[in-house]
Amino acid sequence: MDTKKTHQSLLKSGLLLSSLSVAISGIVGAQLAHAEEGEAGAKRSIDEVVVTARRKEESLQDVPIAVSAFGAEQIKQRGIDTEADLQVSTPGLQVRVTNSSNQLNYSLRGQTVDSFSNSQPAVLAYVNEVQTTGVSASSFFDMESIQVLKGPQGTLFGRNATGGAVLYQAKRPENEFGGYVTAGIGSFDAREFEGAVNIPLTDELAMRVSGLRRTRDGWQDNLYNGDELAEDDTENVRLSLSFNGDRLQNHFMGYYAEHRGKTEGLKVRNAYECLSIVGGVCAQGEPNPNNPSIDVGDLLFASFLYPEGVLLAPGALDDNPRLLELGQQMGFTGFGSYVDAANAQLDYDEVINNESNDSVINQKLFTNTTVFEISDSMTLKNIIGYNVNESFQSTDVDGSPFMLLKMGNETDTGAFGNGYQYNYDQFSDELQISGDLFGGDLSYIAGVYYYKEKFENNIPLKFIADYTTDPFGPEFTYHAEVEDESKSVFAQATYALTEALNLTVGGRHTWEEVTIQHKSDSAYFGLVPPSSTIKVDRPSWLISLDYRINEENMVYLAHRGSWRTGGFNLTSINVTPNGIVPDSFKPEKAQDIEAGWKFSGDLAGIPARINVAAYKQVIEDVQRTVYLQITSLTGNVEEAEVKGVEIDAQFDLTDWLEVGGAFAYTDAEFTKPLGDVVGYNFEFGPYADAPEYQWSVYFMTQTHLDGLGDLTFRGDYYSNDDTYFSNLNDSIGPGTELDSYELLNFRASLADIAGTGFTAVAFLRNATDEEYERGGLPLAGVTATNATIIGEPRTWGLQVTYNF
Repeated sequence: MDTKKTHQSLLKSGLLLSSLSVAISGIVGAQLAHAEEGEAGAKRSIDEVVVTARRKEESLQDVPIAVSAFGAEQIKQRGIDTEADLQVSTPGLQVRVTNSSNQLNYSLRGQTVDSFSNSQPAVLAYVNEVQTTGVSASSFFDMESIQVLKGPQGTLFGRNATGGAVLYQAKRPENEFGGYVTAGIGSFDAREFEGAVNIPLTDELAMRVSGLRRTRDGWQDNLYNGDELAEDDTENVRLSLSFNGDRLQNHFMGYYAEHRGKTEGLKVRNAYECLSIVGGVCAQGEPNPNNPSIDVGDLLFASFLYPEGVLLAPGALDDNPRLLELGQQMGFTGFGSYVDAANAQLDYDEVINNESNDSVINQKLFTNTTVFEISDSMTLKNIIGYNVNESFQSTDVDGSPFMLLKMGNETDTGAFGNGYQYNYDQFSDELQISGDLFGGDLSYIAGVYYYKEKFENNIPLKFIADYTTDPFGPEFTYHAEVEDESKSVFAQATYALTEALNLTVGGRHTWEEVTIQHKSDSAYFGLVPPSSTIKVDRPSWLISLDYRINEENMVYLAHRGSWRTGGFNLTSINVTPNGIVPDSFKPEKAQDIEAGWKFSGDLAGIPARINVAAYKQVIEDVQRTVYLQITSLTGNVEEAEVKGVEIDAQFDLTDWLEVGGAFAYTDAEFTKPLGDVVGYNFEFGPYADAPEYQWSVYFMTQTHLDGLGDLTFRGDYYSNDDTYFSNLNDSIGPGTELDSYELLNFRASLADIAGTGFTAVAFLRNATDEEYERGGLPLAGVTATNATIIGEPRTWGLQVTYNF
């Protein structure tokens, strides 16, 4: 990519966006101008939202960054219990669901990471200011706040945050005794018990203990074995200690979680057929991959492995009698006719998976933050984090009763059973110094950061195990460990050029060292490459101007650059003249320009908050994963461009009625779509996991009922546009477009019933029982199939909370 042209393009776009923002704010500012005289007490106003997007507490309306933020009360009002709930409340944010309902990651402004990828996430999750990684579907309980920061955040949140960051803050102990207990029931025999108790130990030391126990039967029927999938069984416990001295503060949190159950199953959507067979291999596919670097004979076509008229190989009938029985019941005689029969005969909530879909996720997280006030204008802060995440999954990746590719084998069940595992072990330490200079005209933060992660990937595989006389099928394992060590220094400062105009400049330099070691049991025919290391260092930066037009209106313009570290493929090696080496991929570089307008004040006498952001981002060496043969391969696409507009709005129409909504327009494309993936050349497109339109609207009424309590009723309507779950839909993997869908949710609560401290809540999610697909796994280059995961059906729940 021509860096000079990129900078010129971004600058030009930024000036246009800034001019538009200033023009809009000028018009609106003129319309909203009102006298500052009068009785302030007679005016209604919208509550201030406090965020930590710049690593300090400040008003959302003062931060020149696009942020969606939810405080503790808003989290309850919106019913944000999981990542999927957060997506509905944050247009522009996608929660990607790929090979199971526990395999989740975020997508923001087109930046994400693929399933079975070897890349780091592009949208980082922070808990209590500590970066965490894992594959679990989290449970949000006893939370203080959730913030979604959009766009590259490499200066203050690390080199991988090219798409943004999601910040979770658990509630800290307070110096008053109190707490709550919640019990709930709901659809599919859901049971929930949640509680917290706050205990002051001394005048300066307090403790908070909270926990969540949740169970729910599955809502998806697996006709293969009668199991109910999408089953939830989770236990969470959190211990927090806070010491608040005159100048010294320390906040510790220890968290343990165990998620068990059966994940939601994939359902095969389509399969490609062999048109002819030459030399015992499928010589031509439908559609034919338009790619001279790929021999079609390399692809494993399902209809070749399971031709019509032959369900099982001779001698293997006794190994899978259920497949033969299903064939007789549904009228299929091979894989191709099964796909047609499944799509025609299976109900929305039915799948036929020949795997257990068992899931076990154990997580331990410890965070400790120490704050020392050196003086009234200087603070020293240290943040330590340790995270261990062990994840076991058993997933039917092709979403059918055929065993095209079984993940896990019968001869090596491992610690949890038959399946595959991801294990993370992370440690980080960040030392900051922050404060003010020149009478408060200059605020700054600077620091050093150390991060070390060990990631172990262990995937036993069986290939076409039910189409062979071998009862176990061909077995092999991908087993590797990657160690990522990162060191960085950073600084950011904001200077008040005038009373209304601020300049912010920040930078970070990161030194990265990634090492891979393939284990001796990996499937490379006895070829085990030696340990290999990549070292790279690059800068991230930020420069922004924000101008406060008046007390109600602020506009800003920001330019940011960041990068995502490169790495190794865990499931492939390369035989070179110099020996065997692991396959690697390059770092990803991102630059953006963002212009925004933030308004908080009276709109024709109505308290309102409106935040608008428009952006353009250019990404070079985009990291994307291709599923080919029997592996997942990560490589780099030359260039992509993402443009968009995001709007958040809230209007307090009366003292009892609030309405609002959010809108996100995303225009993402591969501007230079050629990708190099370990020597293969692919043409990528369309851009996946980036719907063009997402929007939501809501209303909320609040009424005090004498003698009963405070009644709140809320309705949310969310719309998600068409999108793709493969970046190769136009080349080797067509048929991966997901249709648009809409969700309607309601929630009602009656607080402090008759002054007793009890609160009752009733909710209804997906009220119209919308049938939709929310993700998928594109295995066109492996099994010539695509499979999808559907969305949750209509559910209801009742909760009772006692506050003490």
